[in-house]
Amino acid sequence: MRVLLTGGGTGGHAYPALAIARALRELVPGVELLYAGTERGMEADLAGREGITYRAVRARGLVGKSLPDLARGVRELAVGSVQAWRVVRDFRPAVAVGTGGYVQVPVVLAAFAGGVPVLLQEQNAFPGRANRWLSRWAGAVGVPYPETVAAFPRGTNCVVTGNPVRREVVATTREQGARALGLDPSLPTVYAFGGSLGARRLNQALLDAVPELVGRPGLQLVWSTGKGQLEQVMVGLAAKNVHPSRRPGLVVREYFHDAPAALAAADLVVGRGGGITLAEITSRGLPAVIVPSPNVAHDEQTHNARVLEARGAARLVPENELDGPRLAGEIRTILDDPCLRRSMAAASRTLGRPDAARRLAELALSLSGTSVTRYGGG
Repeated sequence: MRVLLTGGGTGGHAYPALAIARALRELVPGVELLYAGTERGMEADLAGREGITYRAVRARGLVGKSLPDLARGVRELAVGSVQAWRVVRDFRPAVAVGTGGYVQVPVVLAAFAGGVPVLLQEQNAFPGRANRWLSRWAGAVGVPYPETVAAFPRGTNCVVTGNPVRREVVATTREQGARALGLDPSLPTVYAFGGSLGARRLNQALLDAVPELVGRPGLQLVWSTGKGQLEQVMVGLAAKNVHPSRRPGLVVREYFHDAPAALAAADLVVGRGGGITLAEITSRGLPAVIVPSPNVAHDEQTHNARVLEARGAARLVPENELDGPRLAGEIRTILDDPCLRRSMAAASRTLGRPDAARRLAELALSLSGTSVTRYGGG
């Protein structure tokens, strides 16, 4: 049994592919996996850590580019198409799984041309242009919410699977998460982050809100500043006479490699609206204050946040309305009202689909004409 995985450029595309890969290994012992991703994306390193063979395929985005960049993109796509065809020819997969990013375009097309069934996985409430276009060649498309189905062309075989999350996100207990971060599991905890690269506007709002937040008795704050922004945040905290090393319950780092521990310890999350981020939040059943990034092509994060807001699981704050008092007020409103916090947590839990990776793996196997029982997995 051979499965070709593709998608990348960001962790939001790579992590779902790896979660599906783990589920496939559980269902089909001895499954052969090959990951076709970008030359410079993080997925090469991540696939290597999982022991998955990796092949680089050249590709470049074409949407919204200048004429010279568009010409370069077309050339890259032509080269990548040849590379993708060779990957499919040499590996001969039973099924191909695409999780997004421009690199999946030549790979998915090569798989379809080679008679390989294709499963696409869309992470956002409103799908990107590539997945909408590629869906006509897919045997099925796994989507996060029922609201996503209407955005695909009529006749697309959409299956509401949810977004796959890492197993440790669900398995880590609150006590384990708090212990890993040196926190007290009995105290209310806010986990704030803007993604691996951070979010300057969110960091500034947190800095302005810190005096009120750290002044609340017993409140703990776990803050991921994002790459390259820790020093600036620490200088800002020092200017407010707030020193994490001297203040129990205030944990500030550039990036949490053990993000599942931070999620497990949290009562409330403040962050961006990426599809996988929200899948992890809802798999834990956590209330959230979501500040969608305005720097994404189709405003996907706002669409994602609106789904949670409509169900009562989150509060949506547009970035252009974000400041310290607004952020502190949103946090205070949720934490000071136990009934509201419980109702938001319950709504979040109903949106969570912690079994999404397994469901997607089973869907991939069904497209290949393979049953789980044939391999004795599961």
